[in-house]
Amino acid sequence: MSKLAKFFIICAAVCVLGIVMSFAGYAAGGVDDLQKVADKHEWLIVGPNSTETDLLTVGEFQSIEAEGSLDITVIAPGEELDEEAVPNFVEDMYYQGTAGTVAVKWGKGNGAPVVTNENGVLKIKGSSEDFDTAQVNLTGEDPSPDVIVFCSDNELESIHINDKYGDTAIVCVKSKNTKITAESGDIVIENVEGGEIAAETNTGDINADNIVSSKMALKAGTGDIDISECGGEISAETATGDIEFAAALPQSQFEMDLSINTGEISINEDTIDAKEFYAKGEPNKLVFRTDTGDIDADFSED
Repeated sequence: MSKLAKFFIICAAVCVLGIVMSFAGYAAGGVDDLQKVADKHEWLIVGPNSTETDLLTVGEFQSIEAEGSLDITVIAPGEELDEEAVPNFVEDMYYQGTAGTVAVKWGKGNGAPVVTNENGVLKIKGSSEDFDTAQVNLTGEDPSPDVIVFCSDNELESIHINDKYGDTAIVCVKSKNTKITAESGDIVIENVEGGEIAAETNTGDINADNIVSSKMALKAGTGDIDISECGGEISAETATGDIEFAAALPQSQFEMDLSINTGEISINEDTIDAKEFYAKGEPNKLVFRTDTGDIDADFSED
């Protein structure tokens, strides 16, 4: 039987089950009866999803490669964590983490992420779309496995993350080359030092804060891009969304090339009556583009 046929059979079963439960109502057990069905079938998640956690020792690594659906954070151990930048982990697991360890958390419907260290390349594989059965999740919770990678203070050669569905955060690490792509999910890059940084999400927001890099390129299909305390060569592009930039340096330190199709451009809260804005400056360079959205750039006083 093909996967498509299985999908339609499961959809039909769920619809029939929903009708039966609607007529039966609470007199027939309500959600409790549906939970009994979920207990017997891996593809149906009804109530709170029971989860498992593990702390893995992976040793030293020079590069990170991750793919699949994951909520993943790469961080130096001991750093204070922003609630928006980190998966909702059990607190004591985070504080047990040391350089060379990986914390993982997963629940029903998704197996544990596969974590291996292959000759200094830390490889992490999360769930993919290639399920044998369709998954019906009625909890409203994000089913993507959670992963926290604890790095040493040494500079990594590279961080490459290809996330299908899930959020990504890179916090307080050094990397010569960082590349993040996501089909759907937010991306946070905070207190990162290194060479080139590229981040792209089809649906989601991108936040970059306090970055030291030679070149940074950020792109969002539908979502906002927020950049603060960053310098160097920075490009940002959105199809639908706002771009906000805040710098601790004066405007004279930036060459700016800004353009919009539908929206407004504002510099230090002053609206520019034009679709394009260019200004000379050095040594930093900004190239911002948005099709539908605003561009807001704020600088310190000279």
